[in-house]
Amino acid sequence: MASVDPGTLETILTLCLLIFAAKVGGEAAQRFGVAAVVGELMAGIALGPSLLGNLAPLGFQPILVNETVRAFAEVGAIVLLFVAGMETRLAEFRKIGVLAASVAIGGVVLPFALGYGFMVSRGTTTAEALLAGATLTATSIAITVKVLRDLGKEKEPEAKVLVSAAVMDDVLGLVTLAVVLSIIAEGGIRAGEAVGIAFKAVGFLLLLTVAGALLLPRIVTRTVPWVKARGTLEASAMALCFGYAYLAGVAGLAPILGAFAAGMAIAETKITIEIKEFAEKVSFLVAPLFFTVVGTLVDLSALSGPSVLLALELTLLAILGKVVGCGLPAYAFSREMKAAAIVGVGMISRGEVGLIIAGIGATSGVFSREVFSAIVLMVVITTVLTPIPLKRLYQRSIKKV
Repeated sequence: MASVDPGTLETILTLCLLIFAAKVGGEAAQRFGVAAVVGELMAGIALGPSLLGNLAPLGFQPILVNETVRAFAEVGAIVLLFVAGMETRLAEFRKIGVLAASVAIGGVVLPFALGYGFMVSRGTTTAEALLAGATLTATSIAITVKVLRDLGKEKEPEAKVLVSAAVMDDVLGLVTLAVVLSIIAEGGIRAGEAVGIAFKAVGFLLLLTVAGALLLPRIVTRTVPWVKARGTLEASAMALCFGYAYLAGVAGLAPILGAFAAGMAIAETKITIEIKEFAEKVSFLVAPLFFTVVGTLVDLSALSGPSVLLALELTLLAILGKVVGCGLPAYAFSREMKAAAIVGVGMISRGEVGLIIAGIGATSGVFSREVFSAIVLMVVITTVLTPIPLKRLYQRSIKKV
């Protein structure tokens, strides 16, 4: 009998435990009236280095989050955004485009200004202040989508504005990060270079979306009558999802943005219902894994008194920046306070995007240990906090945006 690589066995066991823990955590959260994603995140924190992650009974450590496990987790986020994309038709996206863009711009500009100004006032370096500001611009699309799906509100008009704005926010946030990193590396950046980065990111995403929406329906119409093998359409759609995710990554965008564009392309075809049903079943398995893995990245034991205080200050700025920066444009268009509140609150979560930027700051030596720990805690608080007020807002009747 051929021997199995120990690393493969470790990965299999880790996936087993994380998926099970994610579902248990999600179930427990919902029984307490909280969105399932909160339980999935808390399960990851419990299994991470903060609590149980360092335990090794009988000299054996059962959970090892290696690169393979992280890849599986990334697939979870990709599939989740693929499903979200299928909820948004290109015509609807154009209809709410101006509003979503206004919300996204407000959700980047104000948090960045607040974060940068606050860190400068504390006497930190310019590089540290710039990167901290970039961290506050982040919005976790995956968290936002998961909460809306848990609540069954993903088809509501304000939810469509929220998700579209979160997609644009992510693009703008990545542009901001690229500009900030260029400033830190080169000591400055020309305005033309910043505009070039922005056009590259936004233009490529639009190209993927529009090209798919225009071409895919024609391809599907011509090929569907010839398809006989069971599962061919579903598998082909998932291949499109991963292909778009890859192209987005090559272009310097987050792969999840490509997956969202693929979902929008599928939404223009006549096979949307079948593909969505299949993708949702896949999402039930891999999406919770993503949030649990994000939770395992959190090490609360690294926090100290000063970093906790700094984290609370940054959290207040993070909440204020999104609620005001995103909520005001939403209110200006809708004139409905509750709808604007939903949009603003829904953008609060920093999630995996905030952790990625924090990790860049730590590995590059820009962030001190205190600032890094504080930003990680801010990300955890905003990620866990967001679903709670969002659910309460949705429990009340609201007018449409």
